[in-house]
Amino acid sequence: MARLTNPRHLWLAMISVSAIPRILGAFFLPNAFGDAYVYIRDIGAMSAKLSAHTFALTDLFGFWLPLYQFTCAVINVFVGNGFYVGKAVSAFFGAGVCLLVYSITLQLTANRTAALLAFVLIALNPLHILNSTSAMTDVPHAFFVLASLYFVLRQGWVAAAIFAALAGLTRVESWMFIALIPAIQFLRERRISFVAVLILLIPPVFWFYISWKATGNWLACFQARQQYHDWLLAMNPKLGRFALRQVLRDGASLLVSTDIAVFLAAFVAGWKVLKRLLTGGKISNEMLPTLPPLIFWFAFLSLLIFAYLTHQQPIIFPRYGLILFSLGIAILAWTVLRLREEKAHLARRLVISVIAICVFDASVQLVGSAGLLNQYSAQRAVADYLRDHFPPNGNGRIFCDEGTVQALSGIAPEKFLSSADAPRDRADFLAFLNEKNVEYLVIVKKEDSIPSKLFPWSEYGERVGTFESVMHGYSEFLPTNIQLYRASGQR
Repeated sequence: MARLTNPRHLWLAMISVSAIPRILGAFFLPNAFGDAYVYIRDIGAMSAKLSAHTFALTDLFGFWLPLYQFTCAVINVFVGNGFYVGKAVSAFFGAGVCLLVYSITLQLTANRTAALLAFVLIALNPLHILNSTSAMTDVPHAFFVLASLYFVLRQGWVAAAIFAALAGLTRVESWMFIALIPAIQFLRERRISFVAVLILLIPPVFWFYISWKATGNWLACFQARQQYHDWLLAMNPKLGRFALRQVLRDGASLLVSTDIAVFLAAFVAGWKVLKRLLTGGKISNEMLPTLPPLIFWFAFLSLLIFAYLTHQQPIIFPRYGLILFSLGIAILAWTVLRLREEKAHLARRLVISVIAICVFDASVQLVGSAGLLNQYSAQRAVADYLRDHFPPNGNGRIFCDEGTVQALSGIAPEKFLSSADAPRDRADFLAFLNEKNVEYLVIVKKEDSIPSKLFPWSEYGERVGTFESVMHGYSEFLPTNIQLYRASGQR
């Protein structure tokens, strides 16, 4: 331990602890969500155009904001493997998030032990490690948000605006920093940096320009998102209602991924600040630094809850809580230290309770991650079969509603059809398969898949029209059922 009192040794140790599991995971763990394979496809397309010197500004346009994909594409020009580049870039950002959590906690508490414990909490968190090894924007976005918060705490407003702008070029929810950061600066200094405001305006202005340049419509991206949202609700009417079971599941997902202790601490700290304001008291210098992280935390929570209540975000996936977890750890450390001072006789119980809750959350996340690996194994088996048996140069098509299977197969996207293309009547659906020369039919047991609704599900794989079962991808935990059918006469 004595060696860790040397700042250089301490930072080397933290970099190793945070980076090693994430970099290894990038090569040995699957992506945590099917969208990752769409990001990987976009990375490959961009890097191919960059290598061929045909890349144009309009190639940045797509369903998602482009900074993460473009960064990976630039690196991939020299590496030549978009799959691992996308995962490795996310892994490095994940390690950076851990280091920022340490730095922010140290600023907030001036307690190195608390900062180290905060670092350990996120560095060894199973859900954060898994998502840090996935080619998605959640963790890189969290890095930019935390970096912005770090400079807000140091009152470096231009630097904070730059990182907030990078976050705003990664995910659209960070456009709210256009209002948040100037508001925080005004609360702290009674002035607003004009340069910071201009920097914060860059992401929306840039994206509206790209959308207009690529499509002639500056709102094209958001219209495409709304069309997808409308289709999703049409295919899953239950998502447009608040069923008790689904609400409890989404609530539990948010709580566990945010960490129950972090969630409670944020509300306790928020109440302490609010009570001081409501009673007309002045916020002490000790309490003042908690304002920025609390504003960041509640802003992201409010945005998520609003989107959920308006059905704009009808499902809360575990990864959505990671931004709250990352922002809230420093708040947790500050709250625990504060309560220990106020209620010294309960200090021991408080610390033990927080540790127990964090261990419980991590255990639930670890079990969920193991289930994800089982799910991935089933998807991988079906994808491998398609890759080995489907002739890529023929005229045949594959019907598949499982995006992960499609991406893992490596077969060109234009060879696939999905429920978005298909009629909902049984006879019309079978005729549609014949008309489109579908050779393989993948039926996945989920609500938004038309064939899973039209044909009674059976593990024995009875014939579907002229299609015969060739394999069954299955995992009991997390439950995954994928039936693969082949048209009669196909080899």
